[in-house]
Amino acid sequence: MNHGAAAQTRAATDRGATRAGPSHLRVAGLHVIRVRGSFYEMGHQHGAMLREEVPRGPLPYYRTYVERLMGEAHLGALSPLMWPALQRIVGSRVARGMPEFAMETLRGLADGAGLPFDAILEGATMPDTLVWLAAKLQKMAGVPPAVRHRVALGLGCTSAIAWGDATRDGKLLHARNTDYHGVGCWPRTATVVFSEPQQGHRYVSVTAAGLPLGGFTAMNEAGLSLVVHQHMFTDRARLGGMPIGLVGDIVMREASTLDEAEAILRRHRPIGCWTYLVADGRSRQVLCWEENPERQVSLRTGDDASTFPYANIYLDPDLGATETAFYGSYWRHNERRYARADALMREGHGALDPQSMARILGDTGDDGCRLSGSIAMLLTVASVVFRPEDGVLWVASGETPTSHGTFIPFDLATEAHAPQRGTLTGADGDSNAATAFECFRRAYLAHVDDGDPAEARRLVARACELDASQAVYHALSGLLSLRAGEPGSAGEALDRALSTGHRDPERIASFHLWRARAADIGGDRATALRHYRRSLGYDADPPVHRAAGRGLRRPFSRGRARRISVDFTFADVPAP
Repeated sequence: MNHGAAAQTRAATDRGATRAGPSHLRVAGLHVIRVRGSFYEMGHQHGAMLREEVPRGPLPYYRTYVERLMGEAHLGALSPLMWPALQRIVGSRVARGMPEFAMETLRGLADGAGLPFDAILEGATMPDTLVWLAAKLQKMAGVPPAVRHRVALGLGCTSAIAWGDATRDGKLLHARNTDYHGVGCWPRTATVVFSEPQQGHRYVSVTAAGLPLGGFTAMNEAGLSLVVHQHMFTDRARLGGMPIGLVGDIVMREASTLDEAEAILRRHRPIGCWTYLVADGRSRQVLCWEENPERQVSLRTGDDASTFPYANIYLDPDLGATETAFYGSYWRHNERRYARADALMREGHGALDPQSMARILGDTGDDGCRLSGSIAMLLTVASVVFRPEDGVLWVASGETPTSHGTFIPFDLATEAHAPQRGTLTGADGDSNAATAFECFRRAYLAHVDDGDPAEARRLVARACELDASQAVYHALSGLLSLRAGEPGSAGEALDRALSTGHRDPERIASFHLWRARAADIGGDRATALRHYRRSLGYDADPPVHRAAGRGLRRPFSRGRARRISVDFTFADVPAP
């Protein structure tokens, strides 16, 4: 039986003869559009209705992202030439794997928005280009990943799914944070797209202007919701497969059941390493599809399950064995987000509803550190709660973390805002901690997007004043001062981080390492040696221990300090 054809026939029969045509409106800061017709037509409508927004959205931002991301790789004078060339070469290989429906959609988008097709295509191929380049760099023997980690690999994404006796009414709820690049552009061009293709199911996707396909975060009229999680710290990636985001779009259009969704996923080999979570609101079951180019694994929830959390760590042990625990702060955060989502669903068991699921997405952890175990991240660019059984969804509005904004209700049946469903809130009202984190977010944008290190340092200092309990803010201030060639200011900030303390001995070891290096640059070798030894006395991430050992043998130099890659996501340095 051709399940896809059956789904298309059912959808066409159920849809009725007439529906409203393409439209665009704003609801609480969100763009809400309806598109209809062929793939080219839907892309063109998207581009035309959001013509002013697409140039400010993620695709133009992504077009040169690999070049900026890899800017600190150790290629010396060749870097300005190497990375743009690599992005074009690898991106063109990625584009060859795009099926015709995707190319037609992107052509329509470019024509509708009045932008060059090549520019749109280069932005669309960035995610797989980045995954492939990162994997190859990790495979280079003796060379640590040369990616600029401060913006590259702090990706997250959290899913929390509950149903049956875990929820107040038994209905399945699928809550999802998208944590990805584009802090300055994705939330400001956030878009809810209701799509009605010529064949197949209608579906709604939660995306941004210029991202017209529904393969990342979506829900269809058959009662399926779908989200994607990325696995970055792995050396498994192979060109020639299906680019990300496209198989999910096929699932949304063609699948009515989890079996049909799995059959579609099984037919396509990816370029990178991904997990698809597909939830069926009608059968109240979940498909967790984990994959890399060499292995595909289907995991289904059993009859005794009623909750399912997910972060960015493979559950399948063989796939998990391909992930490299290179960056300790990243892995601890992934493990804690998973455990925290699980704990919060267990605490609310039997009473979980859309509001409590939104609060899970807005959770900032329970360990006293705003960064180490928080579900609501710096890179949380989109947040949604799906109730696929009846086609209702709540989409968060506002800046990152979007899960701290107001969740606006929509209905797939009417393809419209559904105020009668009520709004949700992902976090409590304003506070010094929230204001401090906003300064931290603005500092990230100043450092990464605006190239303004002085403004970044000013904003981080303000965050330290507003929330002095955050050792990681003080440490970040010290790292930025060290990059700026101010070891005295760096030492003072790192002393504050050490006196404030942190739950993780690995972070304390890192604070001592950087305090030692600030002393080295300031000419105080005795203080430096004392802190190197203290760093070695803690359980630490291997790169920190190795760096402290080197510090005992020779002083850290001012030139090396200028080249450190600071990761704002966790206020750390992955490769010290």
